[in-house]
Order: sequence, then C-alpha cells, then structure tokens
Amino acid sequence: MDLFRKVITQPGKPEDFALQTVQEAIKPQRQTKLVQDENQLLENILRTLLQELVSAAVQSGENTMHYGASIDDGDNTQGQVPRLLDIVLYLCENEHIEGGMIFQLLEDLTEMSTMRNCEDVFGYIESKQDILGKPELFARGKLVMLRTCNQLLRRLSKSNDVVFCGRIIMFLAHFFPLSERSAVNIKGVFNVSNETKYEKQAPDGISIDFNFYKTFWSLQEYFSNPASITPATPKWQKFSSCLKAVLNTFEAQPLSEEESSTNNLEDEAATFSIKYLTSSNLMGLELKDPSFRRHILVQCLILFDYLKAPGKNEKDLPSETMKEEIKSCEERVKQLLVMTPPKGEKFLQSIEHILERERNWVWWKRDGCAPFEKQPTEKKTVRDGGKKRRPRWRLGNKELSQLWKWADQNPNALTDSQRVRTPAVTEYWKPLAEDMDVDAGIEAEYHHKNNRVYCWKGLRFSARQDLEGFSRFTEFGVEGVVPMELMPADVRSKYQAKPSDRSKRAKKEENKTPANQSEDNNQIATPASEGDGEGNNNNNRQDLEASTVAMETDTASQEPGQIDETEPEPEPEPEPETEQEPESGMIDAENDADVDTNTVG
Repeated sequence: MDLFRKVITQPGKPEDFALQTVQEAIKPQRQTKLVQDENQLLENILRTLLQELVSAAVQSGENTMHYGASIDDGDNTQGQVPRLLDIVLYLCENEHIEGGMIFQLLEDLTEMSTMRNCEDVFGYIESKQDILGKPELFARGKLVMLRTCNQLLRRLSKSNDVVFCGRIIMFLAHFFPLSERSAVNIKGVFNVSNETKYEKQAPDGISIDFNFYKTFWSLQEYFSNPASITPATPKWQKFSSCLKAVLNTFEAQPLSEEESSTNNLEDEAATFSIKYLTSSNLMGLELKDPSFRRHILVQCLILFDYLKAPGKNEKDLPSETMKEEIKSCEERVKQLLVMTPPKGEKFLQSIEHILERERNWVWWKRDGCAPFEKQPTEKKTVRDGGKKRRPRWRLGNKELSQLWKWADQNPNALTDSQRVRTPAVTEYWKPLAEDMDVDAGIEAEYHHKNNRVYCWKGLRFSARQDLEGFSRFTEFGVEGVVPMELMPADVRSKYQAKPSDRSKRAKKEENKTPANQSEDNNQIATPASEGDGEGNNNNNRQDLEASTVAMETDTASQEPGQIDETEPEPEPEPEPETEQEPESGMIDAENDADVDTNTVG
C-alpha cells in the first residue's frame, strides 16, 4: 500500500511505472498477468487505499476528486483519487489485472461520496467512457456499472436534479448496446407512483365549472396507468365520458394565432416544467395555453396507441364497440392538434412518427429483444483504386457460357447415343429392390418408394417394358411392380401371382375382343350341364394359352428397337382339373351338378 501511496504523488504517465509497481507490491508468479489470488490481494489493497483517500478528503473539507491536486500533468492538475483510478484503468485495459477491478473502485467511490462529489466522480466516468466500453472491460463490469448508475438515480431528486439524472440516463444509453435487455422495460410496467393531486372540494369564489375541473384532472389517473382500462372493467365507460367532455370544451374554445404567440414555449424554454400545476384558479389560463392542450392531447394518443397494440391476451383486447369509440375519439384528438397553433399540422406529423417508432419498439420487446448488431462484412479492396468491372460472358451469363465451353471441348456431347437413354426396368428398380431386403437394414423413411418422382418414372418405364409387372401395381402398390428376379427370396412369394389369378386376367383380356365376346354370349345362352361345363373348361384352357402367347408377343414387339434384358418367366405347369378353381362362367353349371348329385343320393 505504501508503494501505491507513493506512486500516486509522482508525475509521469501510468504506463511508465504502473506494471513495475504491481510487481514490486505483489511479486506475482507471472511477470505481466496476475492470477486469481493475486488479483484479490491487489483489489483489497486498492480499495483500502481509496477509502483512506476519501476519508482524508472529507476531514480536510476538500472535494474528493481534487484532494492532493499537486501533480502537474502538462497544463492540468490532478488529484490523488483520479491518479489512482488512471493507474488501475491502465492495468485493466492491458489485461495485467482483472478487468472488473476498475468498476468495483468506481462503485465504492460513489457510495462513499456525497451527491456534490458524485457529480465530479460521474464526470470522470463520462471522460473514460470509450475505454470502459471496450469489449474486454465491458463484459467484466457492465453489471457493476449498471448497479452504480441505478444507485445514483435512486439517491437523486427527480425534480431538483433533473440535469444530473439526464446525464446518467444518456451515459447508460451510450454505454450499453441498443439491444441490451437490462435497459428495456420488458413487461411494460407503468410508473403508477406518479400521482397527480388536485382539489376535491370547490373553494370559495371559484370562477370556473368545478365539475369540469374534476373531470379534467381525473383523466390523469388513466393516463398514468393505461393497463387499468380493459373491456372487463367499467373504467372505459367512465374514461370515455370524461374524455368526450374535455374534447367538447376544447372544440368549443378554439385558440387563435394571437393567443398562441403570447404563450409559445418554443421561444421561452425557461418556462418549461415537467409537471403542470393543478390549482382551480389556474384552470382558465391553462386552457388558453397551446402547449398545455397539446400535452393533454398527446397523452390521449399514447393511451389509444397502447389500447390498440396487438399481441395481448384475448381478455385484454378491445371489443368492437370499444374499437369504434377509440377510432372516433382519435380522429377528434388529431383534428384538435391540427387546429392548435402554431404549426399544428407539422406537430401532428411529428407525433405520429414518434408513435410509429414506439410501436416498433413494442414489437421488438415482445419478440424477445433480438440483437440489432450485425458483424461487419469485409469489403475487398480494388487495386489501382479503380472501380471493379463486372465480367462479360460470351452468352450473357456464366452458366450458358460454361455449357458452350463444354460443347467446344466435346463436340460429340449432343450426338452421343448414351445422352438420352431409357433404362431397363431391371436396372431402374434395383434401388427399390434393395430397400425391400430386410437384411439390408434400410430405414423406412429412406426407402425409394417415398420418392414420388422416382415412382412416377418407374411406372412409366414398366408400362412400356413390363406390362405384367405393371398390372401388379393396383394390388400390391409400387413395390409389386419390381421384377420378380430382383426381389429378395423371402418376399418374392408375397408378390407372386397365383395361376388362377393369371387365368382370370387372361379371360378378361380375351372377353374384350368382339369375336370372343360373341362366343361367350352363346355359351351363356345355352343351359348349363355337367358335360358342357367340362367341355367349356377345356376350351377355356386352350383359349387362355393362346391369349397368353399373344400377350407375350405384343409385349415383346411394343418397342422394336429395345432389347429386353430380363429373362422370360417360365409358364407354370397346368394343374389337375380337380384342383383348379372354377372360372366365373362355370360356377352355375358345377353348382347345378352338385345339387343333382345330392338329390339323387
């Protein structure tokens, strides 16, 4: 401590001796940076020294920031306390000691100083704002600085120390980023402690309507807490009736340009006051004051803007009747602002612009206070200081020029036979067949059957190359269209058609021809018998084999230039007639035969 007490009385810049003094006093393990225990030891020494300097300044009756001002730094004289703060600030800025130490000393200094001395202390803080706002220091001490400023605001009088309070608020606005949540009223809490007191009983000899006086000043209860006006409470009706009475009085007593010139606050800034007097004897004069009227009308617009603000709960939203009343009153208020001289229309435009910005702030707070800061984009510097020219492409853009370049390098690219080629169904359906294999372990969400474009193309290929597989789509879906030789062995039997099903499909194709249709009609017209049923069964089997051969021939000749790589599926051997399922035309005959046999038995 003696070393620091000696150093702050010597001239010179802090960078010349600050680090050397710390090394002599602490003897750190590292030469340029202190560890945690060493930082704590140094902080205790500096806080004790600061307390001794403030006590000595109070005992001598001198100002805290000017105590011991015997050091000549150029043309300026500096006290011992600012000298100590400069040394600590230099060490914190260069990361020799913990960055939050300077903020802790400033907080201790404001707590130990009187309000008169605090103004000088805050002047020192304002002078070092750029250094204190650096990222390496701001991250360590922003909460301490916020706590220090809030404590000063609580100690100051809002009516007597208006300028000092404004300095603190302006400093916080510059010191913290725009998106800092601690500086924002997130919940939208109103200052309900700002109570406007007015006369409740009419005094003797009053020259105005005392009922209007009470009605007028009762509006301040709603202006100070707009959240109390909700559709669920009867306060809106009372507020609406009071406001209409005030607006009627303003409209009945318009102001002229002469009256506004005598009470123009723009020319007489000294007459500005943060709160108007509420005496009933002044009511007549205040109604003739244009700034007083504007003050009341702007409060009305602020309240209307709050009531119309979206994003609230359903119970807090205004009803349709309430919305119409708000709209009507808002139009009357704006018209009165235009009629209030001087420059009423220009004043209204400024107020509307301010309210629009306020609505944007409200939305920003309700969206979670998203940060405004964006990382700067690196701009490429152009050599020779000239403006960079845009590249010129041969065919207008980069893609077309690249395609043309590829064509120059490969002249046969457009005439290659493999450029446009229809793949075989066995080649196209291989990925889907692999998906059907359970041993492959492919998850269902990654199967190719979920790709609608892939399935659509495959169905078109199958319709041209594999009609038999394409016919399985209606029964089994897209997985049934996959050729049998591609399917895994364990799932092939699921999609393999039965012989009876093939006979039915062949029979349907045969019935579509006119010749076979006439034969079927003749067969249906003849009475059914057991012998006829057996004869028809033999004839149908022969027709089925002939139609099957014809279908295979048509399928093979559908695309003359296409080579079918798939092997033809072998025809199933004909099963005995006793095991074959009856066709649709044979059901009645066989049933009749069974009935006759049972009857005879």
